[in-house]
Amino acid sequence: MMKKLSLLSFTMCIIGLCTSCRQANTLDKQAAALSDGLENSLVYINVSVSHYDGFQPWKLSPAADTFCFGTAVGPYEILTIAEPLADASVIQVNVSGKNEFVPAKIKTIDYNLNLCLLEIAHDAVDHPLQPINFTADFKKGMELVGNWLSTDGTAKTSRGYLDRASILSCPTSYQRTLAFVASNTSRQTSRGELYTHNGKAIGIAYTSTDKDVVLIPSETILRFLNQTNKTGYIGFGTPGYEADNLLDPSVRKYLKMNEDMKDGNYVSYVYSHGTGSEILKIGDVVLAIDEHPLNAYGRYKHPLYEETSYEHLIQKHAVGEPVKFTVWREGKEIELQTTAGCFDSSQMLVPCQEYDRQPEYMVTGGYVFQKLTRDYLQLWGDNWPGKAPPHLYHYYRDLSMKPTDKRKDIVILSFVLPAPINLGYQNLGRAVVKTVNGVEINKMSDLITAFNTDNGSPFHVIEFEMENPTLVIPKTNLQQIDQTIFQLYGIQKPINIY
Repeated sequence: MMKKLSLLSFTMCIIGLCTSCRQANTLDKQAAALSDGLENSLVYINVSVSHYDGFQPWKLSPAADTFCFGTAVGPYEILTIAEPLADASVIQVNVSGKNEFVPAKIKTIDYNLNLCLLEIAHDAVDHPLQPINFTADFKKGMELVGNWLSTDGTAKTSRGYLDRASILSCPTSYQRTLAFVASNTSRQTSRGELYTHNGKAIGIAYTSTDKDVVLIPSETILRFLNQTNKTGYIGFGTPGYEADNLLDPSVRKYLKMNEDMKDGNYVSYVYSHGTGSEILKIGDVVLAIDEHPLNAYGRYKHPLYEETSYEHLIQKHAVGEPVKFTVWREGKEIELQTTAGCFDSSQMLVPCQEYDRQPEYMVTGGYVFQKLTRDYLQLWGDNWPGKAPPHLYHYYRDLSMKPTDKRKDIVILSFVLPAPINLGYQNLGRAVVKTVNGVEINKMSDLITAFNTDNGSPFHVIEFEMENPTLVIPKTNLQQIDQTIFQLYGIQKPINIY
């Protein structure tokens, strides 16, 4: 009897394996058939990237090549992710049936969404590309096919299943944005590969793990493409505040909320810019955005994605579109009307990133003055938040989102290039500049004004925050001394201030 059961179990196992193999083969055939029809819609993108040295910002690194994949969304327009194109110097694409790369240029790039639209010349290819239409379909468990064009001009595929929609950190921004997560994928893909379901495009890949691939969803892509077709790309709303979970009944009682009120989340920090920054206050409870009730975790019920963070409600709006907040404030429910605003990284007191531009700096007397950025703090390597100077990290952690009309930058003396003029000061560095010649330094351009100010002294006088010593730079023959220092250290451009 046991032998019969064992034989039966073995037979059933073989049948199950055969069925799985047939299903896999069917999916592979479907994927191959779809890829055959997409060859004229997919491109391979080669990018040459040059980054400025964060420590010596006058130096540009040698060009390094990287790559990503693109999808045609117009006869001569290509959609891809923005991350590989940051600081790009040369962009070339390879289309199916052409044995050479053709030049491309950036038409629109949005680092908050991690999306980029490229454009190629009409005469650069033998025939127009075949545009792909994106659809906002979403259903858990959908079978997905990943598609991309290899370097030899043939379409390649992978497989997976749509698992969920989530609000995840964007690799090119401080924001969290909507993402689709594909699971049980047959291959890791993260460079702009197109994902389809039954031949319909639903997103492009931008990162992956051992088991999952994360996609920018079609909903976001369609909004981006719709704006690129208008005159002047204006971008989309970003939150102008931070909110905490509101679960403690005693806190709700302190806020004079009724006992039956269980929803709404607590405004714990208000930025200087962004949606809601001009109308919300710390201590407010946001009950709803655009009539969508928020629970205590700051999530609302989305008809497709289930519970979704309030950030999605804000990011759906183009800049300038109306947004309504329902807020509990001082024991009353009130409605506040505003418009969607964008808090760009360049507006931050300590920018999270500065793409496609040379860092701001000034060198005189061998003293290197720079704007504090996260890129600069990351020079301390892995786990930099615990390694960077605490007083500099404080500005990034606590005040990045709080620039004012008066103070727009944190200007630091980064380090000193050794020269006879700065003997005794050569170990000075990583100090926040307070004044130069009596002029307060609240942004990088103040340095130019301050060094041109006649303070009635034969010295430029620089004061720093905290207990750093006052610095004096002799004015006598400073221009000639600077030229010697610039030549010695290979500084062809001693000032770069916008």
